[in-house]
Amino acid sequence: MCQTTFGITPPPAPKAQPASLTVSAPASRGGELAVYTDSQGLMRLLAPRGWLCSAQYGADGSGGVAVYPAGEHIPSAWGAGWQLSTSSPVQAVFGSQTSACMGCAEGQACALFPSAAKDFMSHFGRPCPGIRPATETTTQLSAGVAAFTDPAGVSGDGNPSGGRYPADGVMTYYREHTPGSWTETCTLPPADKDLCTTALNYFVNSYGTR
Repeated sequence: MCQTTFGITPPPAPKAQPASLTVSAPASRGGELAVYTDSQGLMRLLAPRGWLCSAQYGADGSGGVAVYPAGEHIPSAWGAGWQLSTSSPVQAVFGSQTSACMGCAEGQACALFPSAAKDFMSHFGRPCPGIRPATETTTQLSAGVAAFTDPAGVSGDGNPSGGRYPADGVMTYYREHTPGSWTETCTLPPADKDLCTTALNYFVNSYGTR
């Protein structure tokens, strides 16, 4: 369980969280992964076993979980964006959600979802604040889920991104639902891309309809 901070006093933690979870992973590497969660069980991430984690949630309920190797320094406000220098060896798995903040959801998703860009313009009278790098690749997995990859050295929708390793991620946006957008980024060396794929699949299976 991750050390968790809240912008307001949270409700009592659930009396019991599952002692184990069934996860679909490559047979040869399943033992290298573990599930990390905050003290309330609001978000669960699949990431390399033995890493550290922390979680933050604001007064509006937005926030998420960051998982990273021991000895790695992460910024105190990692939820606000985490761009790396091109030589940075940072590795991390980071998940977040915007809760009921409509503008936050639209601002997060508008670079990947034309519908979010349209909604942002309608509500705020200005274009999407996010600019997707030309070298960032995207794939629409479903109407409300997009996958993206920021190559090494490219700061894009990945959080973190721009460092020595590529950042693979997924994001949700459903304009017909209660406002909210969920996203996860997995930043690992290319040799561990299969671990990122497994982690992101787990996230989509867990939160892909949010």
